[in-house]
Amino acid sequence: MSLATKATVYLLEQDTNVTDTIRGLCDEKSMLLECFSNNNELLTAMQGVNPDCIIAANEKESEEAIQLLEALNEGEHDIPVIILGHHNDVHTAVAVIKAGAVDYIEKPVIYGRLAEHFNQVIRGEGAAAV
Repeated sequence: MSLATKATVYLLEQDTNVTDTIRGLCDEKSMLLECFSNNNELLTAMQGVNPDCIIAANEKESEEAIQLLEALNEGEHDIPVIILGHHNDVHTAVAVIKAGAVDYIEKPVIYGRLAEHFNQVIRGEGAAAV
């Protein structure tokens, strides 16, 4: 990523409080944030353009995060994906990491962990697990 190019984060999240937190963090880090309401919308936006990082919420009783990771793997996208989930959802946390996510962060305490991932993206290191 060149210094003139801002890093872009794609966000798939329905909770406006979480979205506002991530938007504030992106603003603080001078990163662009694009928000999407479903997997198809996000994947369509990626045709010809790849974000520097994807953050996707995993709602309970939904396999949407796993489906997104599978679609990204099928398309051979090498983009760090961070999944936001619920406290004590160990099964999903393990599943998304096995499917290729770089991290699983429990809501609502996301700010510090995301800030470290964003710092790595800005430095051009991707979003390695912390």
